Amino acid sequence: MKNCAEELVYAQTEDGLLLEGAVIRPVDVAARPLGIVMIHGLTGRFYGPMIVRLGRLLAAGGYTFVTGNNRGHDFGTTIWTLGNKMRFAGGAWERFEESPRDVGAWVDFAAGLGLAGVVLIGHSLGSLKAVYYQAQRQDPRVRGLVLASPPVRAGRAKPDLLALAEQMVAEGRGRDLLPWGIVPVGGGTLSALTYLNRARGDMDLFGAECPNPAVAQVRCPMFAFYGTDERWVGSGADLELIRRNATGSPRVDTRLFAGANHRYTDHEPEVAAAILAWLDGLAE
Repeated sequence: MKNCAEELVYAQTEDGLLLEGAVIRPVDVAARPLGIVMIHGLTGRFYGPMIVRLGRLLAAGGYTFVTGNNRGHDFGTTIWTLGNKMRFAGGAWERFEESPRDVGAWVDFAAGLGLAGVVLIGHSLGSLKAVYYQAQRQDPRVRGLVLASPPVRAGRAKPDLLALAEQMVAEGRGRDLLPWGIVPVGGGTLSALTYLNRARGDMDLFGAECPNPAVAQVRCPMFAFYGTDERWVGSGADLELIRRNATGSPRVDTRLFAGANHRYTDHEPEVAAAILAWLDGLAE
């Protein structure tokens, strides 16, 4: 697009990982004081088609858009550390409780651009990471959360798979993969350790089953939405759950995009327009 400029960048996490990303800046339009940090979903990547299209549209609206990998990018990958060492990573092997380190690295990077604050946009599992980060760290630089397709029941485990994962970990095979087809997104499976991490961790962030969920600790405005063609991820009932349990937020807006799938294919302009309108409302 002619009204934005793009640059490849890197961010460093507090535990020494180097993560790849990009900045999409507005050109020939007045730059807004707030910036955007995009957090991709399970096995996603900073340059995914939906992310790039949204980034360009939001930059055209005046917002500096930062999109970066987290350690759960792609199905499996290697990440370099500052000590020039490689660490095995990827969505099938990530540990959810480490995600604030990645989100924090990109918030730090965005703050270094001189922005007055940032809004986190999380897609799918990335929306859980946005909520978890803000509930854990209460970062005053984060002025709002946009939750695109949050999988509110991502931590729910099947008893037979949980037993298999526990057995594999006990046998020292925790990094091995569970049977293919156990999850409908990403690569279709997870390592035994990652499955166990999800099941035993605090991933019921929206209070689908537990009281006092993490979303209640978020103090900034939120905008949550789904497409109507992704009911396997969430629906209007889940948006109501988020509204009801986000008791610490001063404002919770929700929306369903008719005909949109999990990746909002061909609906990016509509989604970007809704996000821009919501962002404009933050300044009211």
